[in-house]
Amino acid sequence: MSGPRLRTVVVDTSALVSLAVPRADPEYDTNSAPDPLQYLLTSCDVFLPPEVIEELRDIAQYNDIHGAAATNVLAARDYYTIENPYEREGTPGSRPTFGLDDGETDGIVLANALDVDGFLTDEFGGTNFALVHAALRGPRIVPTPRLICDYARNGHMTTEAARTLIQTISPHRSWGNSPYVAQLLARLD
Repeated sequence: MSGPRLRTVVVDTSALVSLAVPRADPEYDTNSAPDPLQYLLTSCDVFLPPEVIEELRDIAQYNDIHGAAATNVLAARDYYTIENPYEREGTPGSRPTFGLDDGETDGIVLANALDVDGFLTDEFGGTNFALVHAALRGPRIVPTPRLICDYARNGHMTTEAARTLIQTISPHRSWGNSPYVAQLLARLD
């Protein structure tokens, strides 16, 4: 990654769904092209709060690409650890109010409690990015498209593979009009 390598990470629901979209997309072949979810789950220790699992179960009920992506994440259960942040010493006894959804909030509390290397999220636009950044006490915020670009920069995949991944994910996750994503793609050149 740009900066220190991610060895430990907490991931929110939206980032997991985004990373699982390529495997759920019938036009993308994860047998011959990079699978970003698989790479994440096998390259570092991944932690999720129980609320993220509940959100994934809710999304998995839909008969669309998001439901298929959430189902893929749930099927990969052996590759991540579920941990309740509020059962750890030194964390609040209940969910704080950060102005974010429950999965993101619990993920931030868990990331801070575990002192992981990063918090992976799809929050990279608007005010939520600033809220996430302000709530993290040690872990760095890692937006999902940035993770994919960093995989290319560090030789884990080609820049063309990273570009294809982002272009595969973008229409399903509303990344297409994001100036942030456009800037990352421009830097891949």
